Amino acid sequence: MYPRIVAIVLLGFALMTTAAFAQTYQRGPDQPVRPRLPTIERRAPQRPAPPRPPFTLTPQQEAQVDRVLNLWEQRNLKIKTFDCRFKRWIYDAVFQSPQPNQPLQPKHVESGVIKFAAPDRGLFRLKTIEKNGREVPIEDNRAEHWICDGKSVFEYDLAKKQVIEHKLPPELQGKAIANSPLPFMFGSEARDLKRRYFIRIITPRDAKDQIWLEAYPRFQQDTANFHHAQFIIAAQGMSPFALRIVEPNEKSYRVYQFYDVVVNDPLKFFQGNPFRPHTPLGWQLVPDESPSAQVHRRPSTDGRR
Repeated sequence: MYPRIVAIVLLGFALMTTAAFAQTYQRGPDQPVRPRLPTIERRAPQRPAPPRPPFTLTPQQEAQVDRVLNLWEQRNLKIKTFDCRFKRWIYDAVFQSPQPNQPLQPKHVESGVIKFAAPDRGLFRLKTIEKNGREVPIEDNRAEHWICDGKSVFEYDLAKKQVIEHKLPPELQGKAIANSPLPFMFGSEARDLKRRYFIRIITPRDAKDQIWLEAYPRFQQDTANFHHAQFIIAAQGMSPFALRIVEPNEKSYRVYQFYDVVVNDPLKFFQGNPFRPHTPLGWQLVPDESPSAQVHRRPSTDGRR
């Protein structure tokens, strides 16, 4: 799967339809009847209808959302570097059947690391998976590892021993992290979040010192990646705590929990540059030459992702 860098992928849809039109002919008394010839008409491209709002907010609720998003934006502006570990639970309700009166059990439990450096460098890597109650190195076919250096996204395919370079078009350079596989995590402005998502606060009454946000995509390119997401923020310090992403089928979902969070580490200069891509010995560096990649590199005409 694309390294789940949701907003790096730009999707455009156009619909071309054909219609047959009859030509009208004058017929005289000695003039034979001419056959009607079909013609093809190219209609203007049409975009899919945007999703409908899944809920309606009162002015007071809207103001509460604005307040939280503004606090989140201010928190992001202070971040120069960010490191954390995470645990991810994969729930597959399509191919898994829960036991009677029992919650759905995760199909996979995985762990990894996330790193970020403002404004546009990032790293996402799965390292281990739980097997029989023990953490073991993740299998090559489940491994996920990508690095963004601001100009390209480098996807590490362990099974093929390839590093696939996805070059970012100029309009996305410096913005790809905000459009990462984990919505809301980094570099997200309040105005942009509200433009892209329908957002509301759903904090349970028993949730202490937490803020729960629920977001539904407004645009087709996002709905193709997830149906909706729930993001939990620790109220103290506005730090990310957990993220639940529901797949487009509305049944399967992924849950991330973040821990060992380190912000603006003063020792980062002694730890090397984790955002410098490298090709391991025996691997190949492969440029992404897929048709979609060629389209994505074309200059944007509407200024949107």
